[in-house]
Amino acid sequence: MAKEVKSKKGGKGKGKEPETEISEKPLPEPRRPGTSGTENVLITNRRQASEQFQKAQRAEKAYRAKKHATAARTNYNETKAHFAEARTHFAQGCKGVLSVVRAVPYLLSEKREARRRARDAARRQRDLERKQKLEEALARQNTVDDDDRSDMS
Repeated sequence: MAKEVKSKKGGKGKGKEPETEISEKPLPEPRRPGTSGTENVLITNRRQASEQFQKAQRAEKAYRAKKHATAARTNYNETKAHFAEARTHFAQGCKGVLSVVRAVPYLLSEKREARRRARDAARRQRDLERKQKLEEALARQNTVDDDDRSDMS
């Protein structure tokens, strides 16, 4: 209900504020528009179609979410397995590096021994060649000395 303010102007007291009286009037009742049955059916059909469309959209979103979630779950499990395998391989690699670091002195001594053997073999070969040259020179000298002695006799 709306309140309406009415003012009364009295003849007495010029310059005074007018007296106010509050009275309540009921609002007019809203009139129903005259609608035909066809219009009501169309409105109902539109609302039902809108609701069906919204339901279909929700179902489509749920389907897409389920599909993507399944793919994501698969990827997650595969990735988790790869990381687990990588972790074990990394641990094996670290163990291998440690064993190699511990074995470095042995590797170096083996290489040193191989170089020493090669050096000794080369030295023996050179010594043999020198010995052969000296023996040949001695043999030549002995033959020359024998020839000289036989010439002198």
